[in-house]
Amino acid sequence: MQTNRYGFLRRILHWVGALSVLGLLAVGMLFFFFGVEGTQKLFGPDVLKYHKSFGVVVLIVGVLVLFMRRSSGIPPYDPPLTFLLRWPSKLVHWLMILALIAMPILGWLGTAAAGHEVQFFNWTLPGIIGKNDVWAKTLFQYHLLVGWVLMGLVGVHLLGAFVHGKVAHDNINSRMSLL
Repeated sequence: MQTNRYGFLRRILHWVGALSVLGLLAVGMLFFFFGVEGTQKLFGPDVLKYHKSFGVVVLIVGVLVLFMRRSSGIPPYDPPLTFLLRWPSKLVHWLMILALIAMPILGWLGTAAAGHEVQFFNWTLPGIIGKNDVWAKTLFQYHLLVGWVLMGLVGVHLLGAFVHGKVAHDNINSRMSLL
């Protein structure tokens, strides 16, 4: 067993979170360009319910990753990263974790402020705050802003993975590989 790899649960959380985030960002882009109603016409009325449900999945993954990272740290890099590679990597990872937690919370609060329910698949979650149209608009604007930031962070993360795998050939990507 490699000691420089993340544990199996952490790797599962990474890939569940990654696939969920990619899907949510894609649907979020559709909402941005076509509106919620236009996206529902294209993909059916349940697209918003699943967007909210997978948003809650991402929130759960983000909180678990935060606790795991705080309690267990990260495995050592082999070979070790230079300071100039290590600090941007840490920054991007911490910002992504923050976004994985903030974005769903903003969406949940915005949905509640708009007077709608947040469904987690077949369960209805508590509204947290009461209806307030001004707050709803503001919260959804922040939800959108964090989405754009997260999209950029995912791009930087993917670029880093590409460079490690195809340019540096330093085996860093095996740390998070499921196989």
